Amino acid sequence: MAEVTREQTLDALQHGWETYVSRFHHLPLEAQEEFLARQGFARFADLLGHVTAWWQEGEMVINGILKDPDYRWASYDVDAFNAQAVSRFSELDEPDVVNSFNLARISFVAMVNDLPDEAFANKKIASWLYADVIEHLQDHDIS
Repeated sequence: MAEVTREQTLDALQHGWETYVSRFHHLPLEAQEEFLARQGFARFADLLGHVTAWWQEGEMVINGILKDPDYRWASYDVDAFNAQAVSRFSELDEPDVVNSFNLARISFVAMVNDLPDEAFANKKIASWLYADVIEHLQDHDIS
């Protein structure tokens, strides 16, 4: 796991993720469909729901670690978690999922801004930040 700083995390949240929806919608329709197929999602809303669910989980875990350094989060079956995330947002139309995505991103930004400096030296917290924000953006890169 690479080290992560507050600045790197905020840059990804405020630039990479903040423009994510508009960058996707600026792609030609065929490129959007190809991107979603490569990503393994039927709808763009499914991808956003997946990201939103991980941010919400990450925020809960990071806050748990801050309150109790021995905090233990659940062992994840990543495929099951992802399927549940998609299912959770499946009845919503894209504008509603975009709204949930934006609210989760704003909440995550606020949490990162409020983290004490020593949180970035905590390997558990740094791992979650890196995976949830930076690596996840790389995994779902819109090129």
